[in-house]
Amino acid sequence: MRYGPDDFNYTFVRIEEDEAAAADVEAGLKNEPEDERQPTQPEKPSDSATSATPTKQKSTAADDPLRRSSRAADESTKPYVRAAEALTALIAGSGACCCCISAALVVAGGIMLAYERYNRLEGSEGSVSDQGLALAGVIALILAVAAFLLGCCSCFFGCVAACAYPPGSGGGAGGVGPFGGALGGPLADYDDERRDVKVQFKRLNDRYEKAEKALNQIHLNVIGDMKEVREAELKEDKARKEEEKRKRDELEKRVQKDLEAGLTVRNMRRNYRPVAFLVRFDGDMMLSSMEVLRKQVSIIVNCGRAGVDRAVVVITSPGGAVSPYGLAASQLVRIRKAGIQLVVCVDTVAASGGYMMAAVGDTVYAAPFAVIGSIGVVTQIPNFQRFLNKHEIDAYLFTAGKHKRTVDIIGDVTKENKKKLQEELDDMHRAFKDHVALARPKLKDNIEEVASGEYWVAVQAKEHGLVDEIMTSDEYLESICQENEIIEIVEKKRRNVWSAFHAVASVMKNAIDSVSSAKNEYRVAPPMAVA
Repeated sequence: MRYGPDDFNYTFVRIEEDEAAAADVEAGLKNEPEDERQPTQPEKPSDSATSATPTKQKSTAADDPLRRSSRAADESTKPYVRAAEALTALIAGSGACCCCISAALVVAGGIMLAYERYNRLEGSEGSVSDQGLALAGVIALILAVAAFLLGCCSCFFGCVAACAYPPGSGGGAGGVGPFGGALGGPLADYDDERRDVKVQFKRLNDRYEKAEKALNQIHLNVIGDMKEVREAELKEDKARKEEEKRKRDELEKRVQKDLEAGLTVRNMRRNYRPVAFLVRFDGDMMLSSMEVLRKQVSIIVNCGRAGVDRAVVVITSPGGAVSPYGLAASQLVRIRKAGIQLVVCVDTVAASGGYMMAAVGDTVYAAPFAVIGSIGVVTQIPNFQRFLNKHEIDAYLFTAGKHKRTVDIIGDVTKENKKKLQEELDDMHRAFKDHVALARPKLKDNIEEVASGEYWVAVQAKEHGLVDEIMTSDEYLESICQENEIIEIVEKKRRNVWSAFHAVASVMKNAIDSVSSAKNEYRVAPPMAVA
């Protein structure tokens, strides 16, 4: 069974790509026997299948009982979350107040003792008022020490709480509160829509321009103020001003012509200075940064202009679970569907699921020694059945469905179960290969060769057709910064008192780790093997 573009919903606009090769891939998939192809349009699609298609219809996720139970659990835990917030705010506030009171008492006690000491040095005998003043000063200093200790304890407990529940860690009540909803139940992170991801824009062109200006300011002028140098500088300034005037006149004529043609000011600005949206993606096993990627792609699709702007995605990922990375690849497909050129850069690694994402790009750039490929599927499941039998431990596994569990950690593994699991892996691998072949039609003829699970460095991957050009992401960005506005879309970190506590706790932890590691500096590290 082979999968075609309709199965993946890959009806994206191909930019700067071999249309004939793409047609050959689609034609080759359509020529497969009908009994070996999965029907792409069932006669009676179910409601779940309808909701899974990327249409403008409303999602049926709100009717999911698991989501309803998750929301119910959040509603039930909201009073406790508010109580925890109030208690934690009270502790933090008391710590701050104690520190302020301690400082005030130290000043007051010091003044009292200094005044009493001054009177004694002047030779006056200690009166009752001076003795009372000295006693009050001592009491003030004692109270200052007590207030300082109480404030330190409050700050310590706040740091411990922030370290245990760092901000943004998710949880009940939509991740709201000082701990990000630390009291949430096991279903707290099920509804992804409740996490409100904030992003911000950074213009990177300023980075290159400011660096050049700073270099010119500190650069040593070895030629001095010679007459010939001043005359040459005047000629250069005159030529530069004439060139700027000529460009300005051409721009005014072009603007006038576009205004007469009915173009809007916004479109003219974007046409004259296209935008290159920059996204840096760092993926882990379960793709915890999915919400950020979803928001970034949505901004590019809705704000970018087809055929004018481009998206540059720098991918760093060794791969991970199939479904999360399949979703991430589908997110990048949205950019190509919108007609926006998608450029993928790989500086270190894009293997397995990472290359599943990278293959979607119109053009793939990679650093010479970046790891590329690993188009394969793997699973590893330990089984303790013989251990349990040896120690006469009974482990019961109840399933409904013949293949609900094929190979697990406690059940008996049969040849039929292992065969079924291998079939499932082969099906995933086949879908992976078809995905790569559809996204990169040039790999149609040698897809079986490159989809063996092997990985290569980029210079070798280019020979196999997995990479288009050998170039780092920095070099590519510098090559387009003169004609494009490079706008990086990054996640906006929330800064509050809890993040400050967490930062203090992290500094303390790093200091302890550095002290511990210093004890072992004399030891010789064992040799390491790079896989």
